[in-house]
Amino acid sequence: MDGRFAAESTSPASPMPDKTPEALRLAVIRLAPDALAKFDRHWAEAADRMRDERSLLPGHQFVEHWWMWVAVARRPGRLARMRDCERIVAYGGERSERRKAAAEISRILAESATDAGRAL
Repeated sequence: MDGRFAAESTSPASPMPDKTPEALRLAVIRLAPDALAKFDRHWAEAADRMRDERSLLPGHQFVEHWWMWVAVARRPGRLARMRDCERIVAYGGERSERRKAAAEISRILAESATDAGRAL
């Protein structure tokens, strides 16, 4: 973990929203409006699956996914580092570099979950 990430991860964060699609949608609008279309598509897919499968599980998975996304995104430095690491994992050349980035993604997720009040 580099110094920039450590400094950013301790900066003040936006409060965590309630674990409802409506509250998460408002948080996405506030934190990263460019992610709203993806959120809305994902919610529509989850709603379709809930109806088709007659199960609330797709809705629960949707809420958990976006709640964790907000936990990361509410600290801009974390979100930027997460995106950097995702690019390295997807497009990096050296295997060791990709593994290092994947390990950092795990640390970011664990730290964000703990910071938001939930252990992974």
